[in-house]
Amino acid sequence: MKKLVLIIFIMSAIAPRIVAQKYSLSSKESKLEVLGTSTLHDWEEVAEEMSGDAVISLENDQISIETLKFSVPVKALKSDHGAMDKNTYEALKSSKHPNIYYELKEVKSIEKNGQDYSLKTSGNLTIAGVTKNIEMTVTSKPVGNTISFSGKVDFKMTDFKVDPPTALLGTVKTGDEITIQFNVKYNK
Repeated sequence: MKKLVLIIFIMSAIAPRIVAQKYSLSSKESKLEVLGTSTLHDWEEVAEEMSGDAVISLENDQISIETLKFSVPVKALKSDHGAMDKNTYEALKSSKHPNIYYELKEVKSIEKNGQDYSLKTSGNLTIAGVTKNIEMTVTSKPVGNTISFSGKVDFKMTDFKVDPPTALLGTVKTGDEITIQFNVKYNK
């Protein structure tokens, strides 16, 4: 019995262990864009700041994500038009809900493609105080002490009880469908 305990102890000591590491989102190295349409022209807003963290394991060409979160202050979304930004902040109810949040809930599948991973994910997106589960395919690329995640997701503003903004007394109307494109980087 003592030999068995000793063998188990030695095997567990030398067996490779997957150790989860904490990562923090690098706002300077990340990009998030909101793209949409209107009756006048297509538009985009870029997040000038964001934050987040993740707990990720990388071992023997395998990736495992325990947690991944990020948030974007609504007022960090900027376009080339101050009036459009103001309409966006009002539509997103920024005074009551100052941040947009995303929290990964599940990685449904992982496929390795060269150095990248293709992840089918499910997570909660909260906009203007309304939380919806969204599914998307995300590409992950680990390089040194950094892991990037890129992808895009399409949805309707009205899914989050956001009325598409209007301008010039309603003559310019924003389309309901929007796209969020991102390439976010997390560092150890």
